[in-house]
Amino acid sequence: MAASDLFGISSQDIDKNVPIPYHYQLRELLRDEIASGRWGVDQRLPSERELCEAFDLSRTTIREAIDALVNEGLLRREKGRGTFVAEPKITEKWLEAPDSFTESMQLQGYQIETRVLNLSVVPATYNVSRELRLRSTEPVIVLDRLRLILQEPVLVVTSYIPERLCPNLVNEDFTYQSLYKVLREKYNISIARAKRFMEAVAANELEASLLHVRQGAPLVLIESTAYLEDGTPLEYFKARHRGDRTRFQVESFKQVISR
Repeated sequence: MAASDLFGISSQDIDKNVPIPYHYQLRELLRDEIASGRWGVDQRLPSERELCEAFDLSRTTIREAIDALVNEGLLRREKGRGTFVAEPKITEKWLEAPDSFTESMQLQGYQIETRVLNLSVVPATYNVSRELRLRSTEPVIVLDRLRLILQEPVLVVTSYIPERLCPNLVNEDFTYQSLYKVLREKYNISIARAKRFMEAVAANELEASLLHVRQGAPLVLIESTAYLEDGTPLEYFKARHRGDRTRFQVESFKQVISR
């Protein structure tokens, strides 16, 4: 079966009379087929040669369109097997309340697996003490975790909490329980607000090994400080999410003042 028959699109859908690059037009056509569900998860794409023939385009143009969709996480390449439609990205929601990653995922029906890489008490570094408003080298609890969804690693996160606020936290097992839930239920501590920064970074050797990606692969770095109602900093964390498996939903609200 021709590639155009598989997709429901053909070379006629590439408009060669407009100044829009062919690779961009093809990328958007393929993106629409994937988004509509007409091209399902794990379905194999035709070969580059078949796509060249179907759309009357050069191999360079075909490869540029496919590469863009692979980089976005819509397609995945498997060595020796071809290119396939990837699983949809996992959405982490940032709404009004600063919920934990676990709570955000559970609300969407995902089962979370956590591997605790480190749980210990260490002197605060300059950056950590600045964010948590601590004295230099004041003890903090550091918690390193690898988070998995559907047995696939999606993020690695390091949290820092002042030891004086919850000294026994270092004895907890976070394999099966959320940090925020433990803070609420065992320490009567609730987060009131959080500031968060997001930026793109490249995976280093350790992150690549933990997240099962190549070194230098795109990650989304989330840096956050959470505060209690009185403004006391409770947690500072740095989380590195796989760029090919995660996206973020942010909602803003306008405060309406009644008269």
